[in-house]
Amino acid sequence: METVVATPYAAGLATLVDDEAQLGVACIDMGGGTTTLSIFHNGEFVHADAIAVGGQHVTLDIARGLSTNLADAERLKARHGSALPSNSDDTDILTIPPVGEDEREHPNTAPRAALTRIIRPRVEETLEMTRDMLVKSGFSGEVGKRVVLTGGASQLTGMAETAQRMLGRNVRLGRPLGISGLPEAARGPAFAAAVGLIVYPQVAQIEQFRARGPARMSMTGTGGYFARMGQWIKDSF
Repeated sequence: METVVATPYAAGLATLVDDEAQLGVACIDMGGGTTTLSIFHNGEFVHADAIAVGGQHVTLDIARGLSTNLADAERLKARHGSALPSNSDDTDILTIPPVGEDEREHPNTAPRAALTRIIRPRVEETLEMTRDMLVKSGFSGEVGKRVVLTGGASQLTGMAETAQRMLGRNVRLGRPLGISGLPEAARGPAFAAAVGLIVYPQVAQIEQFRARGPARMSMTGTGGYFARMGQWIKDSF
C-alpha cells in the first residue's frame, strides 16, 4: 500500500520522546530548501506548516557575498560557519576559492567574521519566520518551552543557541532515536525525516486501529503510540 507522509510528521516521529509529545512540543526540521514545523500535543500530531527557506539559502548568500562557487560556499559553511560571533572571528583568516576553474587565479582571503556576518542575518530571518508560524498555529501556549530542532541545517554551529534566543524557549538538537544498526553517517539530524519514514508503517497500523476501535488511543504513554512504535523498532532491528 502506498501513502503520503508529511515531512514534519516523519521528523517528529523520529526525534521526539513520549513525554514531549504528551506535554506539547514543537519540532522544527531545518532542511536544505525548506524549514518545517510540526506540533504534537496530548500525544497527537496536531499541526504542520512550512516555509520555503533552508540551509541552501545560507549557502547561496555565502557564494554571493564571498564571490565563490556553491560547492566551496557549502564547504566554508560546514567547516567554518557559525550563527554566533566569536572572539577569534577577526583573526581567523579563511581561504576563499574564486569562481571559475582558472588555476592561475589566486584565492581570496577573508576573516571568519565576514562569513559570520553573512550567515547570521539569514539564520535569524529563518527563525523569525518559524516563530511566526508557531504563533499563527494557535498552539504556542500548548507547546510551552519545549522545542526540538532537527534537520541538516540545524547542525550549523550556534544554531541551537540562536534558536533558543530567537524563540524564547528551551531548544534541544534532535537526532533519530531508538533504531540500532544505523550507519554512523545516518545518525545525525539530517536523517530525521528519513528515519521517521522507516518507522511510519507501524504507526500507520496503529492509526487504522484507532479509527476502527471504540476507544481513543494515545500516541504516548504505556501501550501508546510512541511506546508501541518503540517496541516495533526493537523487534524489527
